Order: sequence, then C-alpha cells, then structure tokens
Amino acid sequence: MQKNSNLHLFPHPKNRNENFIFKNGNFENPKNKNEKTRVLEFSENQDGWTEKLTEMADLHIDANHPIDFASRELCIQFLKKYDQSENNTVLEIGCSSGNLIKNIIQLKKFYYIGSDAIKSYIYKLSSEYQNIPFIIFDLLKNPFKESICDVVIMLNVLEHIKDDDKALLEVNKILNNQGILILEVPSGKFLYDDYDRKLLHYRRYNMKDIEKKLLNAGFKIETKTHLGFLVYPLFVIVKLFNKLFKNKNIVIKQAKASNNILLKILFNIEKKLKNIYLPFGIRCFICARKIK
Repeated sequence: MQKNSNLHLFPHPKNRNENFIFKNGNFENPKNKNEKTRVLEFSENQDGWTEKLTEMADLHIDANHPIDFASRELCIQFLKKYDQSENNTVLEIGCSSGNLIKNIIQLKKFYYIGSDAIKSYIYKLSSEYQNIPFIIFDLLKNPFKESICDVVIMLNVLEHIKDDDKALLEVNKILNNQGILILEVPSGKFLYDDYDRKLLHYRRYNMKDIEKKLLNAGFKIETKTHLGFLVYPLFVIVKLFNKLFKNKNIVIKQAKASNNILLKILFNIEKKLKNIYLPFGIRCFICARKIK
C-alpha cells in the first residue's frame, strides 16, 4: 500500500504564489477547494520519446523481457541497500510503462511519485493507482525550485534527453541532501546503431563518461556495475550487424528475438555475481548520492 505523505507541496503550474497538495486521490489547491486535478501537468518534451514509441513498447515489448526484469530487480536491490530510512519519497522519472511501480509500493516503506515528459499512459496509470500522485514535466524545465524527494529513479531515460548534463544538475536540485539517484543507461558508445536511432537515443555511454557527468553534477558514486555482462559478446555481434544491414522493423524484431529462454538463464546466472563489479555489459547501472 502507498504510504501516506506529509502533504507534499507541489508548485501550481500557473500561479507561483500557490501550491497543490495530493490528497484523497487528487491534487488540491488549499486556497481554492474547487480546484482539483487527477494529474499535475507542467510541460511536455517529445524530442527524445513519443506517444507512438510508448504504444509500440506496450504492444510489442514484454514487460518481463529478461533484461528489463533484471533491471527492475537490480533497481530494487540498490534501493533497499542504499536508502535505509523509513517513509522516504521516491520519484520515478520516466514511469509511463508502469512496470516498476508495483515493485516499489510492495516494499511498503516509500512514498512513490510517478512522472514522465509525455502524457501517454500517465492518465491510465493514475486510474489504476488512485492513491499515487502522477506528474507530467520536462526535466530540462524543472518546475521544482526546492528538493522534493529522497530518491530519484531514472531507468533508460537519460539517453533520451538532449542536454544530459543539465538534466543531471536538475536531478540534483530535486533531491534532498544525501539523496540517491539510481540510474541506468545503454552501454558502449561504439555500439550506437539504427536501433538506437529508432528509439530516439541521443547517445550510448561508457562507464567512465557517465561517472564523470555525475561527479560534475554534484554526486558521488555509491556503487556501479553493468547489466547484461554474460550476453554482451552476442550483443556486440548483433549491434555490429545492425550497422552493416538496415532493418525497417529493427526495434520490434530485436526485442522479440532477445526474449528467449537462453537470455533468461544467463541473467539468472548473472544475478549470482551481484557482489562483483562487472566491467562491461549492455547497460551501465549506477547508484549515486547527492553530496552538494
């Protein structure tokens, strides 16, 4: 069950002198009891993701695809290990799939806020989870002038933001002192291909590069690893093949082809290596803490 908030204050999208609180399933204006809204809308950004891509992912990419399932498990592992306080607030940036929400609220110790930069599926999620606040905002136009949470989760989001350095600075502003950021991004700069372009990725990352960006944004690294270590050699072959041969439906075909029993077995084996730093893989996975 979603824990009760301490009546978090959310800025009014149109009036800087007023705020909303989330209460009884709605955002309410304490100064005007008749002003209520189910979802709080600030700004959208469809440069790095679109409603069509959300629909495509929902229709053709299994929520329990081996790497995405492993990603959520690792996220929860980091959350439980590096955030020890009770009743902390978690903000997920890029929540429109809804796949992580249940994992977090089942822990019964966090107040969850969902957000995305596009409207797709947010209203649908708000109907499904009526005691959870959902916000639509573009991180690069961060409406929050003060910190609002103890944890920010961004899984496969940063690569869709053109100015990733500014995005990380805004995340730092959103977090309370000593708050943590759980971040996942695609690994391997040299592997950027048509698959990435079709998914509107601006880039892929090397671990050293993303570490440097986090340090410059005022974070320290608590832990880091790679996801997809055991399947990485095959992944490299596929990516190099993509560079040579164009495929119109590359995203759907690749997602379906990689959803198989072999990958599930390899990711289950990889879980046993969770206490070891994996030096390469399909995705970089980092937990960083705000220090300034």
